[in-house]
Amino acid sequence: MVTPDGDKITMKIRRGLYIISTFFVLVSVLIAGCAQTTTTTTMTTLTTTTAQSGNELQLRMSVNAVILTSGEPLQINVSEFNTLPTNNNVAAATNWRVNGIAIGACPNINVLPFGVAVFQGHYDARNISQGTPLELFGAVPCPQLMRLITGYDFLPNSNNAAIMPGGDLASPTSMSATETVKGTYPKGIQLTPLTSGIYTVVAGDEWGTMEFLYINVN
Repeated sequence: MVTPDGDKITMKIRRGLYIISTFFVLVSVLIAGCAQTTTTTTMTTLTTTTAQSGNELQLRMSVNAVILTSGEPLQINVSEFNTLPTNNNVAAATNWRVNGIAIGACPNINVLPFGVAVFQGHYDARNISQGTPLELFGAVPCPQLMRLITGYDFLPNSNNAAIMPGGDLASPTSMSATETVKGTYPKGIQLTPLTSGIYTVVAGDEWGTMEFLYINVN
């Protein structure tokens, strides 16, 4: 025969077990929620960026838009600017930190100290070495020559410089370029428009400076 006191004890035990089981269910849900990590990429609205080099030069880059439709050209402007109020004679270097940096389809005849590259996806200085640059230029025959360049003598507060040796400050070369990207050439010949997604636009110079901008193709 069960007494009233026994019934009360049984009810307390059942209630306690229910509270304990509910507690463990809640803990399990919280643990599962914490284990799920969501990575989000925040798109910026920057169309221009500037980075200072150790040699008193500035690497400058801009794009025509941060949102493009597929097939709409991407225009990349890049330049090297002397920030000094005096001439700045900078020795040439080979400290390229980004793979695939180029100006034009024949980088071996490029006399400018910088280049650009485009990567599909979101990259920055920490992981750009893991990316693969897109083929921005079609296959063309390139002359088998390379000019010896020992440095650049920049005019004061200018992106004009004489390319050394043999350069003349009376008729300097503009240290600026514009690349228009209409798509990629994955097989070297056939132009393929950029597909939807985020792209990283990179400019880099031979002194190790890097610049990053991001576009979204719809």
